[in-house]
Amino acid sequence: MPASSKRALILTLGLVVAAALAQLPGVAHLQAPAGVVAKAHSTVVADFQVHIDSGFHIQSNHPKLDYIIPSSLTLTAAQGVSVAKVSWPAATDRKFSFSPDPLSVFEGSFTLPVTLKTGAPGTVMLHGVFRYQACNDQLCRPPVNQPVALTVQVQ
Repeated sequence: MPASSKRALILTLGLVVAAALAQLPGVAHLQAPAGVVAKAHSTVVADFQVHIDSGFHIQSNHPKLDYIIPSSLTLTAAQGVSVAKVSWPAATDRKFSFSPDPLSVFEGSFTLPVTLKTGAPGTVMLHGVFRYQACNDQLCRPPVNQPVALTVQVQ
């Protein structure tokens, strides 16, 4: 087989593998609270639940290496309701076969408290994205952007 044909075959196989990985279901699952009730012009905490499938971890919100994609939760402000703070839990430093140094990761299940600032009374729907990169001991999957929605009833 000529070298150009081998390169084309390798490129094609790489694209097929990348497409297959992109189609895998997510392994980190964020559950927004059913709804939040808050007083006008105050703050309230919305507790999001995160569950990471067994055998996987996601990178922390402050990874130790520059090229690692951090986990994040963003909610776009709407009608006077905005995010004041996302309180990530302490990450775990874990050693993996592919890295000479421990990595800062999240595993299992945890609560992710999000402090919201409110404005005038009314019902507000916040939309956002939970972004993470999941890995196991052998490979890292492509980053995932999971849509998030949260209803806030301001009284």
